[in-house]
Amino acid sequence: MENLVQIAIQNVNMAAILPSVILTCFGMGLLLINVFLPRGTTRHAVWISLIGILVTGFFVYTGWGNPQYGFNDAVAMDNYAAFFSMIFLFAAGLTILMSDDYLHREGYPVSEYYPLILFTTAGAMWMASGTDMMTIFLGLEVMSIGLYVLAGFFRGQVRSNEAGLKYFLLGAFSTGFLLYGMALIYGVTGSTKLTEIGIYLNAHASLLDNPMTLAGLVLLSIGFLFKIAAAPFHMWTPDVYEGAPTPIAAFMSAGPKAAAFAAFLRIMEYCFFSLKPEWTAMLWVIAVMTMVIGNVIAISQTNIKRMLAYSSIAHAGYALVGLVAANEIGYSGLLFYMLAYTFMNIGAFAVLTLAGKKAKRT
Repeated sequence: MENLVQIAIQNVNMAAILPSVILTCFGMGLLLINVFLPRGTTRHAVWISLIGILVTGFFVYTGWGNPQYGFNDAVAMDNYAAFFSMIFLFAAGLTILMSDDYLHREGYPVSEYYPLILFTTAGAMWMASGTDMMTIFLGLEVMSIGLYVLAGFFRGQVRSNEAGLKYFLLGAFSTGFLLYGMALIYGVTGSTKLTEIGIYLNAHASLLDNPMTLAGLVLLSIGFLFKIAAAPFHMWTPDVYEGAPTPIAAFMSAGPKAAAFAAFLRIMEYCFFSLKPEWTAMLWVIAVMTMVIGNVIAISQTNIKRMLAYSSIAHAGYALVGLVAANEIGYSGLLFYMLAYTFMNIGAFAVLTLAGKKAKRT
């Protein structure tokens, strides 16, 4: 028993999750501070959140080129995870900067809004750094629960309530697909670690045609395609973006979408490199559908937030092209695209936030 404890302690490397732990501590500290301050006071929450993001970003940046692996290699803070973590932090910081005046204008100056963004960002960081399916699932749930609350944050508005409820129900439904796919892959390979799954499938060629393996691949893909709002799993996006607070719609279109791409790419490349012809054939069809549906339907929209939602769907199709390429150039293009897309899309929503008027209580 003593040896097992020693092995477990040796496998714990807090440096692998240090940035997300720091961000989570700032979120929890902010929740405690909010208890002792008058309701409606939010300026302190903005500054504390921004400081937390800057400190977290500093630790992510200093870890560049010095990969850290921990918890029996279930978490990897490598350059890949660090790059996506910076995207999440940029998205969170920009969202917080455009939120304070907006919340006061809408009549919801609630300081708990900001810790939820920090927790959601921490979940996204766990998704990007996860090298085990359970770690990725844990990050997905932490990220999603915060987003469910943020999407329905305006409790006095029917549209916001509808957005939160739709996102929760469909999100839970898609998570079921994802978890079922993980269970099938575990049943085939006997492991949840991404590298071990890939090595096992590569060593046992007969399993590549196994219906359970292919079903697991398809179900995993469905779960992630929902999160990135790819067609035909995009139907939730316009309604949720329209009803959610505008800064949160901006955040959802950038941070969580990038997190889903980060986890999706890592799983496909680590686990299913022996099945590249199969999943690239599936994804190129979805990429074409997503680009066509997103752009064509966006033309007929009369609501700007719904138009931007369909634009976000189309951009998911563009990003999928890099995944379909299934090579180093394609993956590099996907990473660069997500960085540029984050600034571009949040900028578009920021203009909408500044130009918008107080919503009607309907």
